Amino acid sequence: MGKKTTDKNEVNLESKLDMLDELIEQLESDEISLDDAFEKYSAGIKLVKECNESIDRVEKKVQLLMDNGETEDFE
Repeated sequence: MGKKTTDKNEVNLESKLDMLDELIEQLESDEISLDDAFEKYSAGIKLVKECNESIDRVEKKVQLLMDNGETEDFE
């Protein structure tokens, strides 16, 4: 499946989710220092926020593209 982004510098949602998975694996390691854990946790929080914003943008686009002109909430 091809991945597209409107801006080549923008990391797509799938890549961000992969990065989050990697951060989680690193945080679950027994050998991570407290400083590293805090740094990775902070990076993870930032990625989660970016993912939520991306999902919100897509959600709004889908609502605008609905054939019948009505919007429906996602469940």
